[in-house]
Amino acid sequence: MRSPTRTETSPRWMLAAAIAMVACAPNTDDAATPVTTMAGFVPDTDITEAEQAAGVAEPGNDYTEPTAETDGDVGTLAPPLEGSGFTMTAEGTGTAVDAVGGCRPAAGYSHGNRANICVVSVDGKLVEYRTAQAFGAMRAAAASSGVRISIVSGFRTMDQQRYLYNLYLAGRGNLAARPGYSNHQSGLALDLNTSSAGVYNWMSRNASRYGFRRTVPSEPWHWERPAGSQGSFSGGTSSGRCYSSTLGREVAEKTCVESRLDSAWYQCDNGSWYSGRGSRGACSSQHPLSGGGGTTPDPGTGHCYSGTLGRDMRVGACLQSRFDRDWYQCASIGWVMNNSIASSRRGYAGACSSYTPL
Repeated sequence: MRSPTRTETSPRWMLAAAIAMVACAPNTDDAATPVTTMAGFVPDTDITEAEQAAGVAEPGNDYTEPTAETDGDVGTLAPPLEGSGFTMTAEGTGTAVDAVGGCRPAAGYSHGNRANICVVSVDGKLVEYRTAQAFGAMRAAAASSGVRISIVSGFRTMDQQRYLYNLYLAGRGNLAARPGYSNHQSGLALDLNTSSAGVYNWMSRNASRYGFRRTVPSEPWHWERPAGSQGSFSGGTSSGRCYSSTLGREVAEKTCVESRLDSAWYQCDNGSWYSGRGSRGACSSQHPLSGGGGTTPDPGTGHCYSGTLGRDMRVGACLQSRFDRDWYQCASIGWVMNNSIASSRRGYAGACSSYTPL
């Protein structure tokens, strides 16, 4: 991601956000597709217990038509669709002549639960590789009819969605779904240029042939593939278990954890966090922030990626973004903007462990 990634600046922040995509022909979801991945996950941070508990009832829609800057220029984070073995025939249709040549692993989310997926880049956006394959075939068919379809917004990392949601909460952005509950985090949703000539009419007649359908009546630009059609990738949360960002690992069902984000208690139940200690039944184990044999998180082990400096920064670091000149501090929930940092040298996570003006 770009300048302070986590809870950052303006939609331009996405310009340096980190993510990726890929593409293939329709009706191949059941086939085993070998994937040669690029090293390392797309830079990101995990959903917190508090975010997951708050979003349990969220519908996960995006509500507002995206712009070219919604995701930013993140295409370099994953290999391009064009290099994935997907080729165009003379008739303008797409054919996957080889297995996917490469994609990059990323943390996808559906209803707040993590499932690792693999992404490639299309039109400078990140796209889950099977969604990208289906899109490539659909775009080729549309092109043969003189219709140009492009992606305006694709897969979003937790950091991207958290950024958009915090812009909304601050009154500086459009209404956005809670982190972990946006359809764009599952790897199945794409926002397309349906306001361009012929695109919406062509999609209405033909999209279902490639597995895409409209799922949000108020959003003509939003198209999705059926749940479960992502390509699998090793990792993710086991059934019934929850990932704790406070403990840095998966925990068993009914586990109770005191979150380092807000010092509140949460309980894991069937793969999701809920507010309260013992609110979903007796705790199978308890993990306070300190004492009682619990785990006290070390802030020094956390980090946020800075597009301004081009490297990871530890929790507590304060810097001025070159993208909007605002000040941010790296916290356990990501980058948090606070322009008083310039004079006080303190922010959401306390005193600045480092201080970097432009």
